[in-house]
Amino acid sequence: EIKETPFDNTLREYQTISSTSRSGRESSIQVSISLPFTAEIAYSRFTDLPQQPRWSPWLNSVEYLGSEGETEWTLKIKGIDFRWRAKSKLLENPRGIKWESTSGLKNEGVVEFVEVSENSCVMFVKMIIITPRVILTLFGSTVEFVKDFFQNKLLKWSLESFRDVVKADLALERGDAELGDALFGAAESRANAIKETLSS
Repeated sequence: EIKETPFDNTLREYQTISSTSRSGRESSIQVSISLPFTAEIAYSRFTDLPQQPRWSPWLNSVEYLGSEGETEWTLKIKGIDFRWRAKSKLLENPRGIKWESTSGLKNEGVVEFVEVSENSCVMFVKMIIITPRVILTLFGSTVEFVKDFFQNKLLKWSLESFRDVVKADLALERGDAELGDALFGAAESRANAIKETLSS
């Protein structure tokens, strides 16, 4: 269960803290990244859940199921499809969202956006994931390896892509097409690297 403890607001650049349960399959991950826009902007963009594959290309789709905050998530790793459902709740102070899977891939977590200035915030992510045995087989490795791969590659790339995609959207919205296109190009290169890693 995700503990309702305060985040360390001194964290700024991408940083990670993690641990693995005695069973060896449950991983607890905490990461943070600084964002060059307000917490309100970050919150409104991130909580539009069907948009998640834009910055997390390892996700195939996210769809709302009815009006009770339930969503269905799909992804593909090395040719095998994974699917799960989750219920989420929006948070007000600080702005954020928490979720817990109700079927399929077991995971839960919370994301919070903490304002640090008029035009910047820090994004904090806490997650607990139970690694399916089939993923260990696909990677031919240990839970520790999969956790490190998820934390220091997939999650890091996704949060950096979220930053760049939102920056690109904001640039285009104010008419700066050159900057918007450059930022989208950076996000697309990162997305292609993720897809290649997961398909090979």
